[in-house]
Amino acid sequence: MKIFRTINCCALLLAVSPVATAQRGEEEVPLMRPDERRTVDAQTLAFNRSLEPVLQEAAKSTVLIWGRAGKPIEVAYGTVIGNGTQVLTKWSQIQPYLDTLYVQGGKGEAAKAEVAGVFTEEDLALLDIAADGSVAFTPAKFQASQLALGNFLAASRPNGKPGAFGVVGVLERNLRETDQAHLGIMADSEYRGEGVRISNVQPEYGAADAGLQAGDVILRLGERTISGLQELKNAMSGMHPGDTVKLLIESAGKERNVDVMLSNRPVFGQFSGDRLNQMERMGGEPNRVRDGFSRVVQSDMQIEANKVGGPVVDLRGNVVGITMARADRTRTYIMGSAAVMDLLKQKTDTIAEALAKAEEKKQQLAEERRAMIPKMRAQGKPQDPQRMRRHLNDTERLIERMNREMEELGAR
Repeated sequence: MKIFRTINCCALLLAVSPVATAQRGEEEVPLMRPDERRTVDAQTLAFNRSLEPVLQEAAKSTVLIWGRAGKPIEVAYGTVIGNGTQVLTKWSQIQPYLDTLYVQGGKGEAAKAEVAGVFTEEDLALLDIAADGSVAFTPAKFQASQLALGNFLAASRPNGKPGAFGVVGVLERNLRETDQAHLGIMADSEYRGEGVRISNVQPEYGAADAGLQAGDVILRLGERTISGLQELKNAMSGMHPGDTVKLLIESAGKERNVDVMLSNRPVFGQFSGDRLNQMERMGGEPNRVRDGFSRVVQSDMQIEANKVGGPVVDLRGNVVGITMARADRTRTYIMGSAAVMDLLKQKTDTIAEALAKAEEKKQQLAEERRAMIPKMRAQGKPQDPQRMRRHLNDTERLIERMNREMEELGAR
């Protein structure tokens, strides 16, 4: 078909030059000459137009959600479901405007909406559209297709134009930290030798029970040699809380085997030591809630934070999921159609229950922040001043991240 040839051609243009597209809010190619800018703009226009036929049907099921705080504000997109009287959208985006929500279709048709329930753990809300017979919305037809690596995806706007596009970069996975297996260690990010050197052992987890200490080096997990931290993460990717793993460690120059029972990861997860706040905001403001989802694929599409919640289509125009969150410059999370349909069979929380869960998690974060740092410091071996300064900087960044997560919970 002509559209697929056009898309492939335009995709090639995107691959060979840093094209500024409609989904990017900032200048990606500085110092371009006027003729180069005209060429890029023409390519961008052609590419976006080639996507419009693919998005035609999904756009009918895409609505803009307004909230009122003095004046109307665009807060999110939504996906029309059921018989056309309900909308699925992002809970944290609409939560500040619960009494003033309106949905608007691509032709300007609008209706008042109210929250019917909340899927709190997935940060999704179900809206009821006021049914007075004057407005009719088209429900999305979800196609439970496999979202394979490299699949091209596009997010629709209510007017039928593309809101964002990209490819699947990571297959469906669980981002909920407390569902993931946890050794109970923090790795030394400065270590450059073979294996993973432990900088701290977290109390009350499997590693501490097995006698691991700061300074020990993990050389092997089961039969798998551990070359570094990423290899350790890969080795644990298929494991679950409650599993027992055999580690070969080097301790004080001697090797020994230990068995460690894996636990659930704590609420705040493992600190990576990177510049989270700055890096996550490069290329556009991310969503406040952008993690902890149970079944999502990762894409490189760059969608705006207030345009999350709408349908996602493949190159045939099939609705294969919904956008869940803009995480940073290179990551947008998408829940596939199969996961969406399974979710809609589950019981929702009331608004009060959703807010209570958020408050409970906020308190848990505060308690872990107060309890963790003194215990971690007490376990450490004597350190030289330079190492102590480095660990202090890491601790400050960890506290900063936890403070940000608590602020996000408080804003819900």
